[in-house]
Amino acid sequence: MDTHIEVAQRRDAPPTERVIVEVTPPMREWAAGRGTDWSTAALQAQLTGRRVRVEGWLLFDEEHDEESENTRPGHRDNWRASAWEIHPVTAIARSDRE
Repeated sequence: MDTHIEVAQRRDAPPTERVIVEVTPPMREWAAGRGTDWSTAALQAQLTGRRVRVEGWLLFDEEHDEESENTRPGHRDNWRASAWEIHPVTAIARSDRE
């Protein structure tokens, strides 16, 4: 199961200003092989409320194009800024600044 991470420019950003990045099980295993815990619980504990740099593959998620602000502006059911996401994530760097 993929880990969805919502990234925004500020802590109180509404869902329509959040971009989704996803850590996949194969990348979680890859990180574990290098001594890094990318489990959902670890990522939540390490990243929530922090500035991060995320790298990975850019993917247009067609399953969510009707729930995204960039493809269906102003719709009441939008829960994300864009149907574009980083999936899979290949690198995560946390800043010590909050």
